[in-house]
Amino acid sequence: MARRYAVVIVTYNRLTLLKECIQCVETQTIPATKIIVVNNASTDKTTDFLSEKRKQNDKFYIIECKQNIGGAGGFYKGVKKASEEDIDMMLLIDDDAMIADNYMEQIFEAKESNTSYHAFAGVVLVDGKIDIFHRKNIRKYGLKTVNCTLACYQNKSFECDVASFCGMVVEISVVNKIGFPLKEYFIWHDDTEYSLRINKYTKFLVIPQAVLVHKTKNYQGSYPRRYDWREYYGIRNRLLYVKKHGTPVDWLLTRIDIFWNAEFRNWLFGVIKKNGYDWAYEKKLVRAALKDAKEDQTRNVIINK
Repeated sequence: MARRYAVVIVTYNRLTLLKECIQCVETQTIPATKIIVVNNASTDKTTDFLSEKRKQNDKFYIIECKQNIGGAGGFYKGVKKASEEDIDMMLLIDDDAMIADNYMEQIFEAKESNTSYHAFAGVVLVDGKIDIFHRKNIRKYGLKTVNCTLACYQNKSFECDVASFCGMVVEISVVNKIGFPLKEYFIWHDDTEYSLRINKYTKFLVIPQAVLVHKTKNYQGSYPRRYDWREYYGIRNRLLYVKKHGTPVDWLLTRIDIFWNAEFRNWLFGVIKKNGYDWAYEKKLVRAALKDAKEDQTRNVIINK
């Protein structure tokens, strides 16, 4: 059976990580057919490095973006290009994802033994521990995601609804049916929305023997959590994908959840001056996200304090 696949890597100003990421891809026991790197307008020496890689190896295809279009925009461009290649599957990763040398071998073996599945994912490790954030299931009502438990990873394989773009593998036949990630999401929930489209044809089969080391740090913030500009996309895009894929009941439950855990929370903390802070930025950010979601606005913005 043919084992042809493309790897899509999105990068931005992390040349050291990108070099390690590419090395992991190049040392796969089953070599990639195509390696597509989307450079999101990096301002370091990434462009020079990728230009040299392209000269050295014709498997590389480099997409140079004129501006930073976010992870969502990067994966849109990368998946679109990969869909034009003569491949069976594509692997999606960021530049901080280091796949074990047999990652794709494990995926292909699972694919050949489980022919009813057409999307796959491995286990994500951070600091040597399983990060359960990347493989999730969808609650029946509200379309809220719930992390797969650590117990799931004790199995040879298990099924889930949602996989992040940190090690997602999808058959080209599915991509041809559902299209590409939504570039308008910029960041956050783009992989959730894409997974929901994938679910129309297949669930994900997670293979714990396929290991990916995610070179990031687990969140160590204080409680209550302060927001940054990314929360705008988290709230807006969640509302957008529920509106697109859910029912009126799903929308109502999502709206109640956001009201309680974001709007009311920020208002209350502002009233009592929690941590000596007025929480005005959080309130401003949530208002903007709600407004744009209501108007189906998918503009790319960074809301400054």
